[in-house]
Amino acid sequence: MKVVIAGGGIGGLTTALALLHQGIEPIVLERAPQLTEVGAGVQIAANGTIVLRALGLEPAMARVATVPAGFDYLELSTGRRLYYAPLGKEAEARYGALLYNIHRADLIDLLAKALPPGVVRLGAECESVSQDEESAWVTLKNGEVIRGDVVIGADGIHSAVRTALRGPEDKQFANILMWRSLIPAERLEGLNLPVAGNNWFGVGRNIVSYWVRKDLYSILASVPATEVSRESWTQSGDVEQLRRSFEGCEPTVQKMLAQVDSTFITGMYHRDPIESWTTGRIALLGDAAHAMVPYLAQGACQSIEDAWVLAACLKRHGSAGVQDALLEYERRRQPRTKRIQAGARYVVDWAHEPDAARVRQRNGRLKGLSRIDPLGEISWSFAWGHDIIAAAELPPGDVVGLSAAREGKRMERAESQRAFDLWKGVFTPDDVARGDRGQHAAYERFLLGQFPAPASTEVKEVDLDGVRSLRVSAEGVGKRATVLHFHGGGYVLGSAKSSVEYASRLSHALNGPCYTVDYRLAPEHPYPAAVDDAFSAYRGLLAAGVDPATLFLSGESSGGGLALALAAALRRAGLPLPAGVIAICPMTDLTLSGPSVQANSGDDPAANRETLTNLVAGYFQGHEPTDPMVSPLFADLTDLPPVYLAAVHGEVLESDTTRFAERAKVAGANVTLKMVDDSVHVFTLFPFLPETAETLEAIGRWSRKLLPQ
Repeated sequence: MKVVIAGGGIGGLTTALALLHQGIEPIVLERAPQLTEVGAGVQIAANGTIVLRALGLEPAMARVATVPAGFDYLELSTGRRLYYAPLGKEAEARYGALLYNIHRADLIDLLAKALPPGVVRLGAECESVSQDEESAWVTLKNGEVIRGDVVIGADGIHSAVRTALRGPEDKQFANILMWRSLIPAERLEGLNLPVAGNNWFGVGRNIVSYWVRKDLYSILASVPATEVSRESWTQSGDVEQLRRSFEGCEPTVQKMLAQVDSTFITGMYHRDPIESWTTGRIALLGDAAHAMVPYLAQGACQSIEDAWVLAACLKRHGSAGVQDALLEYERRRQPRTKRIQAGARYVVDWAHEPDAARVRQRNGRLKGLSRIDPLGEISWSFAWGHDIIAAAELPPGDVVGLSAAREGKRMERAESQRAFDLWKGVFTPDDVARGDRGQHAAYERFLLGQFPAPASTEVKEVDLDGVRSLRVSAEGVGKRATVLHFHGGGYVLGSAKSSVEYASRLSHALNGPCYTVDYRLAPEHPYPAAVDDAFSAYRGLLAAGVDPATLFLSGESSGGGLALALAAALRRAGLPLPAGVIAICPMTDLTLSGPSVQANSGDDPAANRETLTNLVAGYFQGHEPTDPMVSPLFADLTDLPPVYLAAVHGEVLESDTTRFAERAKVAGANVTLKMVDDSVHVFTLFPFLPETAETLEAIGRWSRKLLPQ
């Protein structure tokens, strides 16, 4: 088998090495007259290092690269530390390999030198690509035809191969320009710039910097596009313009930038994910397939992962199965790179928050992360902790995609698979990239679009002691009971409006009105805003004359945790207890230390460790997550009213429910626990599931036993 690779960058050269490792002949066509790289630093995390190690290249990389001791996140204006994640040997123990910082030219050089003579052809510019039943070929600008069994387009974001396959496509501009510079070590003497990721974050701008050699320091400074007049790699920028963009920053930054004597400027671009990378015997790889912004430092690593999987698939299928091999390569790689692309775009928005209020929320979330993810393991393991060598030997369906669920997971019943797929499709890459704002809009779109309330439902806006709420009554219900409901969404997503359909079914099940509360959401309104609003809403109902003996608290997911926290605290607040609490798949432990949080990530499309970590860290921010009002699992449950708990075997928050039930029973509480098989997180949101109707009917029977006779 012979593979023709267009592009002699990191992806193309690594692909050639991976193919040789599998006994397959490569030829690399590079249009430049020599292998040089304009640029600065590149980070090779553990997921890339393990591939380079398997190819025998880690010792060579270690000789020219640096190993950062950690990632330091600092406030741009003051230099105050916001978050620190240790790396070095600690990260090697967690992820299986070291993270290296290296000059891009040094990495290209060691990759090229590892290839036999004649594999790389320089000055070979691709004019067109073609294929037939037996082969594929590249026609060069000079008219020469280079033929093989496969053609791989590894020719970057401006890929000629991609254009030949798909036609012209627009790149997406992030409205951010990046200054890149390299500073010799002797100019930085006296500055505290350890061998680490030294990163500063401000309003609309940030600096990512690290040592790429022992004697050379790399800086990437990004600013709003309106502040810079040029965006080309081929032109150096006005250094004074760079310094003006960072006037007033902390002294270390100003002294560092004072030593910059030349820079390159480039725009920050990416491409939207595409569903297909392959056409017959031709496939895309690296930036040609999934160009991404640099804010997860995964562009190079994802190209390296691509290279290993491509070579493994071609070896597995052989020359007679080339097209099947390329389709398997795409199936294994496309979901993961889509997730990485979206995550990188999210970090871009996060790193360039445009105003002081959003910066305070970002910094508050970092404080929260330092409490529940002090090693950065939850935040980074989805990228760095992926062993592509092992993954390439597993079934293709084991790959984890955008929803953080395994692509090949299947439920036992058609209706539960429908619910699984609905959860899986809630967020698009754009939604994820826009962070909590995009995810909030998507969550509303999902609930309102999929589950509109019946036209006969009566909905009235009410004020409960200053808290906006909706009074929802299903058709024909009486006033036997009253429900006070708190929607889910990790304290960041959801609304009273999008919970009306579920509230109408609660109203029907308990035969009375259901008040769904628009409590304030994080990160704009961190703890204790949601708890204060929950107390106010409860007081508001009591003031309106609702008998607490007929009042039930309700919530799902984080709303279930809020309902339980409120119930556990009412006695201390001197307020009468409600008749009972209904908590469906409640989030009770915001330290995320429950065993199912890790064990079931990948099986639950509605929740995963990484997303939950970001949501809850944005909620409690500088507060302690073990506070009982934040995490009711740690509350004194002695005076807890009767509770009805339900959860699903296999969901991420399974242990949040079961551990709370155990503690409540030990405290003497009246606990009913329903565990459901072959279903999804917050299954009661899905009215077509049989277990939903069964559970709501059971809740209705349970509630009637608790009401005054």
